[in-house]
Amino acid sequence: MMLPLTRDHRIRTGGVALLVIGLLVAVAGTACSSDDKKTSSTGTPSPDATDPETQDVYAKDGPFQAGTMTAALADGRRVVIWYPADASAGKQPKETLDIASLLSPALQAKVPSDLRRKIQYAIDAHPGAKPAKVGPFPVVLFSHGYAGFPEQSADLTTHLARWGFVVVAPDHVERSLDGLLGTAGQNVKKKLTDRQVLSQSLDLSLAENRRAGSPLEGLVNGAEAAVIGHSAGAGAAYDTASSDRRIKSFISYSVSVGGQAAPPPVPGMVMIGTSDGVIPIAANRKVYQGMRAPKYLVTLRGAGHNVFTDVCEIGRSEGGIVKLVHQIGLDIPASLLKLANDGCMPSNLDPRVAFPAIDHLSVAFLRSTLGVDSKPVGLDPQVTKAFPRAGVVLSHQG
Repeated sequence: MMLPLTRDHRIRTGGVALLVIGLLVAVAGTACSSDDKKTSSTGTPSPDATDPETQDVYAKDGPFQAGTMTAALADGRRVVIWYPADASAGKQPKETLDIASLLSPALQAKVPSDLRRKIQYAIDAHPGAKPAKVGPFPVVLFSHGYAGFPEQSADLTTHLARWGFVVVAPDHVERSLDGLLGTAGQNVKKKLTDRQVLSQSLDLSLAENRRAGSPLEGLVNGAEAAVIGHSAGAGAAYDTASSDRRIKSFISYSVSVGGQAAPPPVPGMVMIGTSDGVIPIAANRKVYQGMRAPKYLVTLRGAGHNVFTDVCEIGRSEGGIVKLVHQIGLDIPASLLKLANDGCMPSNLDPRVAFPAIDHLSVAFLRSTLGVDSKPVGLDPQVTKAFPRAGVVLSHQG
């Protein structure tokens, strides 16, 4: 049994029902013209920023399908890329992630085949899909958390692709799940800093943009680039935005270590859960206070650490990934199990309720700072009224 992390899944399971409005249907029609040549338009015209009906528009699915491909940096580490795809991609098979494949062979051997299927899930993206006929599109680097993996926040990364972003997510093998418990780091002879991995991933996307036959050929606008990340990746995003002059903005989801680098000279957003048991809310606020304006702060009432990931969705019907680990009898460090469970308890805000707000605010901020929307859309503090169950508070300076 696979758990598909799609908008349809959330509607079936009682999450917030998100329907694509007529405006987006019309936009999708124009984005998929018969002209095979790329244009300078992203195919996603800006909604009217003053129209209350459009203030949460980016919570809904964008006008594109999401395609996906896998590439590698020079040292062999895996990089997963999601990109805006043609409407025909919807008829193709979806991406599937087998979590157990990230473990060492010895640990994999302990996972019964029936339980292994229960911790697989389908991602709402299509491998090798035909790219959208318009573009080029801004590029967004994504940095996963400690013991995470490139696909850990697939709801967000695929949502960004459907709204016209090329999302590039490298495997930080120095701290990834398959680096800590698998074999991903064995062939990587030289350790790299997070900053180096992310900057090299941006280089990779630009190389793919020039490579004939690549799904990204002509699709990447390297002049408009942002970086986002969760937990350890949130600090990596902050640090990369401080050091790589190509970066125009950043988002840090649950961050504590941003103070180790100079404040980025670009717009930033910090998102935090008020019940995060891994990184205290005070640490997030301290990072935000030290940032330069313009800047945004988003809080989600009752949300835990993993609200910005898909971790709580893995094996949900079986009691969650931690229960499955105990059932299998895997020897996983208690610290990692605690990390995997934070935000997944009944007392926490259900991530499926939070996803629409996180998705909307992320898209709205990135479109505003990467030159897609001429005026900010859906970034007024009043937008939080559109997500009453998520307990969102939005504030900004500058």
